[in-house]
Amino acid sequence: MTRRAVIRIGSTISVFILFGLIGGIFLNTLLTSAANPPVVAPISTPPIEPTPEPTTAPLPDPTLSEAPLPTPTPTPPPTPAPTPGAPGKLIVVSLATQSLTAYDNGRVVATTVVATGRPALPTLTGTFHIKAKYAPYQFVSPWPKSSPYWYASAWVKYAMLYDDGGYFIHDAPWRTVWGPGANQTNGTHGCVNVPLNTMGFLYKWAPVGTTVVVQ
Repeated sequence: MTRRAVIRIGSTISVFILFGLIGGIFLNTLLTSAANPPVVAPISTPPIEPTPEPTTAPLPDPTLSEAPLPTPTPTPPPTPAPTPGAPGKLIVVSLATQSLTAYDNGRVVATTVVATGRPALPTLTGTFHIKAKYAPYQFVSPWPKSSPYWYASAWVKYAMLYDDGGYFIHDAPWRTVWGPGANQTNGTHGCVNVPLNTMGFLYKWAPVGTTVVVQ
């Protein structure tokens, strides 16, 4: 064998040895990687917090009110009627008994049956004062002939106005019905009808300003 052949064989063996070493190293690396897998840190997942429930403001109580309730306006008490025993002159008309009584310093000076307003045109109740006196006086209907309340014009001998709404105490020569129930069956248009004899006395006895109580 020649020297050149020996060198070629030796080179070939060296190459095989080198490849064997490289292969052994690579194989060793693979086996080591398989035996010891890389440690992978777990992914940190943030904890899921429960969604808070929406808070609902309490509904206002409809029975309560922040604003103060309006204060009711007090109704003024009616003017107290003078008692029959009060000093001075006083005329009292009773709708219940359809009567009139006149007092002078608490003493009865006249009493009589009367007729007051019909249900549709009642006589006002309350405390009044005579405003004017007329003798004679003509009553003229404020209602037209087409109205059920119309009446023919008529004269009376004595009339005393006690309220500006046209309310008089007066005689009534056309009237024949007096006393209890007269206002229901044959009532006036709101005035107080008094028989002529008593009305003549009242007209002379009661000055302007005399208190009249209708109850």
